[in-house]
Amino acid sequence: MSRQNSPSLSNKLAIYLAGSIKKGHEPPSELFWTDEETSVLKDALKEYELAFLNPALRCDDLSVQASVFGRDLLMVYSSDFVLVDVRQRRGIGVGSEMMWAKVNRVPVIAYAPMDSHYRMSRASVLGVEVKDWVHPFVESLSDYIAGSLTDAAAWIQAYVTGKATKIKGPEHMQEAMALYKTTQYACDIPMQELVENSEALKHRVLRATGVKI
Repeated sequence: MSRQNSPSLSNKLAIYLAGSIKKGHEPPSELFWTDEETSVLKDALKEYELAFLNPALRCDDLSVQASVFGRDLLMVYSSDFVLVDVRQRRGIGVGSEMMWAKVNRVPVIAYAPMDSHYRMSRASVLGVEVKDWVHPFVESLSDYIAGSLTDAAAWIQAYVTGKATKIKGPEHMQEAMALYKTTQYACDIPMQELVENSEALKHRVLRATGVKI
């Protein structure tokens, strides 16, 4: 299965809106995609005809879980861009959609203002102080981290006109595992103890990274 990696038409763009879906147990403060926010994107990208693929707008049977899953995957796969609202804590679906987009080399833009949940000017991670922290999965599964929607629109414009950087694909995961193995494994005692006591784990690490133990 393959897909075209550049926007399908120069003046028509399909943008998948990843984020929280309203459910009965969501807190009142939960943020969702709104008409006002899509209007900001339309105003910033006036020269394009935008189609917003929003998983919250639907009339299919939500009791058929496999079909619900398939619909969302199909929307991500069919889009020109995935715009992810990560201003607040998100669930398993959003991360899965980001990974699916990268497997298919769909450009991913994370909407993460500074000092929001997944992007902090300073954070403490397992007791370690980190400056300019972005959650590793958000950073690695995104092609661009946008502080605002106008910032996101500017990056989309740059990509469409050939000025943006290369889009990450499935090879990025392989490269990340190899980077860990060559730069961090030697000082990661807990991981070493697990791997070096198991021939199966040794084999899998070698297969994943191409780097011998």
